Amino acid sequence: MLQQIGAFFALVLAMALPAMAELPAEAAGPLKAGDLLFKGATTGAGTRLAADWSKGDKRWGHIGIVVADEHGALQVIHADTGKPGEAGAVRRVSLAGFLSDVTDLGVYEVDLSGPARAAYIDYAESVVGRPFDHGFSLADDDSLYCSELVWRALSTGLGADAVPEKTSRLGRTYVSVSDISQNPHAHEARTVKGGSAGH
Repeated sequence: MLQQIGAFFALVLAMALPAMAELPAEAAGPLKAGDLLFKGATTGAGTRLAADWSKGDKRWGHIGIVVADEHGALQVIHADTGKPGEAGAVRRVSLAGFLSDVTDLGVYEVDLSGPARAAYIDYAESVVGRPFDHGFSLADDDSLYCSELVWRALSTGLGADAVPEKTSRLGRTYVSVSDISQNPHAHEARTVKGGSAGH
């Protein structure tokens, strides 16, 4: 039964069609490496389903970690299901690329600093290229889904489990998007809707 649920969830995510929208990179406002970007639940079928599987905050359906390249250009690391016919993976993409299907965006600051923040970002960078976890399992990090990636990165920075009380549903335990958006180490800085900032 659990394998069927995981397979159904993965199939719907793989078939998700992106919304016909694009949020310009500058609309996100000032960002720094380590910030979290949440895509609105209405971005596509996959984000709607991920939001539905959250028991708390259902505004968001996908999440990525802001990083900077060697020249200081901002990018985003996220676990992406991939386009139809493409294998999902943890990818490092341009900020503009991450926002290319977004109308609603949540910008969250993470309260890690110094070596803890560096370890958090280093973990995210170290797993780029790993496959997307279509089984949504927390057994290991050989493959990752979006909120699992952020949970493991935060946990690495903290040196402890960043989400000790995870979401459980239908006998399955997982890290939902709302487990991250409502985490005490992540603080909502602003929301951007249709090009206008909130908060």
